[in-house]
Amino acid sequence: MGLIHGFILTVIAGNITGFCLLPLKWERIWKFENFWLVYTVVSLLIVPPILAYVMCPGLLGVYSSLPTQEWVRPLVLGILWGFAQLGAGMGAHRLGFALAGAVLGGVGTAVGTLVPLIMQHSNLVFQTSGLLIFAGTAITLVAVSLCGWAGYHREALTREQGRGAGFGSHETAMTQAEPTSKSYILMLIAVVISGVLSACTNIALGYGGDIMARVRAAGGAPQWAPFAVWPIVLVGGSLSNLGYAIVLLTRNKTWGNFGAGPRDAVNPALGACMWFGGIAMYSSATTYLGVLGVSIGFALFTIVLILCGQLSGLFTGEWRQIPSRIYGKFAIGVVLLFLAIITFGAANYYSS
Repeated sequence: MGLIHGFILTVIAGNITGFCLLPLKWERIWKFENFWLVYTVVSLLIVPPILAYVMCPGLLGVYSSLPTQEWVRPLVLGILWGFAQLGAGMGAHRLGFALAGAVLGGVGTAVGTLVPLIMQHSNLVFQTSGLLIFAGTAITLVAVSLCGWAGYHREALTREQGRGAGFGSHETAMTQAEPTSKSYILMLIAVVISGVLSACTNIALGYGGDIMARVRAAGGAPQWAPFAVWPIVLVGGSLSNLGYAIVLLTRNKTWGNFGAGPRDAVNPALGACMWFGGIAMYSSATTYLGVLGVSIGFALFTIVLILCGQLSGLFTGEWRQIPSRIYGKFAIGVVLLFLAIITFGAANYYSS
C-alpha cells in the first residue's frame, strides 16, 4: 500500500507544482520582477521554515546538533539550485510555460533521476529496475527534444505574426522585448543549464538522510522529516532570485508597482504556496517509494510537472493558430512523456 500512496502523492504534488506559475499570467499591473520578488520571499523564505517548525518537533535542537558539513552541503546545493529556479521563471516569461517546462523538466529528470541512482545505489544500475530507469530517462529526453523543436518553430511563427510567445497585452507580467532567433537560442541554453541545476534539490534531499534521521529520533514522523531539509536548501536558492528581481526592479523603475497594485500580490503568494506545497508533498512521497524513492519519485514528479506545463500553455493560448505539422511534434513529445511515466512505474515495481 505504501507504493500506491507514494505514487498518488507524487502525481498530486506534480500537478500542484506544475500549475504554480499560472498566476504569473493573471497580473494586470505588476511586471515580472514584482511578481518574482514576492514569489521568492514567500516560497523560499517564509513558508518552508514555518512548515518545518510546525511538522518537525525539536527542529531547532536538530539544527544546532548538525555538524558543519551537514549545513554546508545542502546550502551549496541550494545556491546552485537557485539559478535553476531563476531560469524556470525567466523561461516561463520568455518562452512560455509549455516549452520552458518541457525542456527544464526533461533535463532535470535525467540528472535528478540518474545521479542519486548512480551515487547511492550503483549496485542496481544493471539490474532490471536500473535499466528501466535509464530507458525512461532516454524516452524523456527524446520527448523534450521534440517539444523543443516544436517550440522553436512556434516562436518563429508567432514572431512573424507579431504575437510574441502568444501572450496578450493584458498579461502585464509576461510583456517583454521583441524576441529574436538569437535570444531564443540563448534563453533555451539557459533553460537547459537550469534543468541540470534543478536536480540539486533532489540531490540535497538524497543526502539529507542524517538531518531526517535526527528529526525522527526527536519524535518526528518519517513522512514529515524531509521538511527539515528544505529551509537550509531554499535559503541558499533565494540569493540569486532576490538579487535578479531587485536588479530588474531598479533598472526598470518598477518599484512603484507594489503600491499601485496591492491586489496583484495575491497571485505570487498563491503561486508560492502551490510551489512549496507540491515540493513538500513530493518529499513526503519519497518515503513511501522504497529504496529508489528519490530517483523514481523525482522522475514521476517532474514528468507530471512537465505535462501540467503543457496543459497550462495549451489552455492559455500559447499554441493557438499553430499548424499541425508543428504542434504534431509537440503532441508526440507529450505522449512519450506518458510512456516515460509508465516506464518509471515499472522500474519502481521491480525495485520493490
